[in-house]
Amino acid sequence: MIGEEDRRDHRRMQVSAAARMIWRSSGESVDVQLEDLSATGCSFVVQRETDPGVKVSITVPSPDGRLQGLERHGRVVRCEPVDEAGGGWRVAIAFDPEGES
Repeated sequence: MIGEEDRRDHRRMQVSAAARMIWRSSGESVDVQLEDLSATGCSFVVQRETDPGVKVSITVPSPDGRLQGLERHGRVVRCEPVDEAGGGWRVAIAFDPEGES
């Protein structure tokens, strides 16, 4: 049987990095813990539930001042509890195509 990872057009890279999610409608932002990243999306853990379809931006600072950090716009495609103990929400984002905002 083909697993979800095998059906993807772009491989996801497992990461552990601090990032920031910004709700584009309000400008409110929160710190998140990035878990994976690909050319078309990412997932992370956040302490607040977010509805699918919500437009957000994600920023990941560069660890090297000579390189620009990552900033992408997208929309929430999934938001699931991390565990039953209230460990936050795992959110998946699909990035907008380049040039779209």
